[in-house]
Amino acid sequence: MATAPSSKLPPQLKGEIINLIEERLKELYVTRSDFRALQRVMKELAEAQKRTEQRVEELAEAQKRTEQRMDSLTQRMEELAEAQKRTEQRMDALTQALTQTQLELKQLVEEHKITRKLLGDLTNTVGYGLEDTIMKYIHDYALKEYGIAISTVDRRYITYPDGRYDEINIYAEGTKNGTNVYLIGESKAQLGKKDADNFNKMISRLHNQLQGEIIPFLVCYSCAPDVEQYISNTYPIIRIHKSFEFYKYKKYFD
Repeated sequence: MATAPSSKLPPQLKGEIINLIEERLKELYVTRSDFRALQRVMKELAEAQKRTEQRVEELAEAQKRTEQRMDSLTQRMEELAEAQKRTEQRMDALTQALTQTQLELKQLVEEHKITRKLLGDLTNTVGYGLEDTIMKYIHDYALKEYGIAISTVDRRYITYPDGRYDEINIYAEGTKNGTNVYLIGESKAQLGKKDADNFNKMISRLHNQLQGEIIPFLVCYSCAPDVEQYISNTYPIIRIHKSFEFYKYKKYFD
């Protein structure tokens, strides 16, 4: 009777089969582990990509705002340039107006100089005419008012050591009791306070130049009451005469 084959594997073959299965399982395990790691990396890359896209959107929005600001700034610069242009135009207009004003002012100054010269000439003419009239009566005026015998009547310049000089409108030189006396007069059509101030300063200068008594007087056509009061209070030594007052004296010459 025949014997049935045995179902048991040889120990050596069985060991090889087990080793092969373990190797395959080991390889299968490593592959899955790497896949999971790859999944994690892919997930991280996806998150990073998402963040990058979000950052790019933020940068794009910032760029958009920057461009808007640049557009606004450009518009503002254009407005400023236009305003500057208008300002320069106004400055040009003002410069032209100022130039015209300066020309007109210069013309007015020149006209004023001419007017002053004409007025000065007229004042001198009136003053010299008044002085010429008064000089005819100085001899009798000095004798009756002051007891002075006049020897010289003149319009004279007195020069000082520093080269400056004063013009004396009415210069009368004489003697009283053997002493030199000078009648110094000045004529003004309309007497003012400033005229008296300047005349008094001249008299002060003459005291150091003329050896003798000085009798100062002012002659005018008219003098306001306040001016007359001012001169009387401030310079009591200066006499004031109206021109017509001299007609009561005798003429010394014609």
